[in-house]
Amino acid sequence: MRDQRSRRWSRSIALVLTLVIVSTTASPAHSATRADWREQIRAFAESHLQHTAWGPAHARRDYEMTRALARAEGITVDDDALYAAAYLHDMGGIPPYAKAGVDHGERSAQLADSVLRAVGFPMEKAELAKEIMSHHQYYRPPDTLAVAILFRDADILDFLGAIDVARIVSLTTREKIAPDLPHAIEVIRKQMLDMPGRLQSESAKREGAKRVREMQQFLDALSAETDSLRVI
Repeated sequence: MRDQRSRRWSRSIALVLTLVIVSTTASPAHSATRADWREQIRAFAESHLQHTAWGPAHARRDYEMTRALARAEGITVDDDALYAAAYLHDMGGIPPYAKAGVDHGERSAQLADSVLRAVGFPMEKAELAKEIMSHHQYYRPPDTLAVAILFRDADILDFLGAIDVARIVSLTTREKIAPDLPHAIEVIRKQMLDMPGRLQSESAKREGAKRVREMQQFLDALSAETDSLRVI
């Protein structure tokens, strides 16, 4: 019990120190330019939210893919809210920010204001950024806002294709979903089958179909090289 209290106390201290560091190194909210606060959010993510599957690289891909989908769909999105949401949307799933019993998207939205205000983000856009964060999960119904729908599509697309293979293999032995390589391969197969049906926009569906082919080619090659996955 003492060890558990100590760990909880350590996580709380880490969270407070992180937000204090952001606050003391950020420009004042009234003087931060777009370049200022974007650089500080990116730096925060790279310093505190590193993860091979849902860290800053995943955030950047989600941001760029959402922009690409928006162009393909002819939809104008608020790029500031999108950028902030992209870099912070998985914050609530990464220690020490994760909270037991709270979905990581909701937790990210709960924590967002402290980070956004500290870096000088235009806070009139904070509610939109938080809505994008809290509705990005593939297992939740899509939001009604176009930018939230497209961001959710972009996030789902990162569960497809060659990038998903790399992400899931990177989790092997580190996360419960992939305790070993055979389990990781089963996750990849399941995502290949399940994720395309969750996509909403037509442009995302087209990209998803291409990525499914990539995954099938990988699984076919792996099967041929491992006696139908029996030696893996």
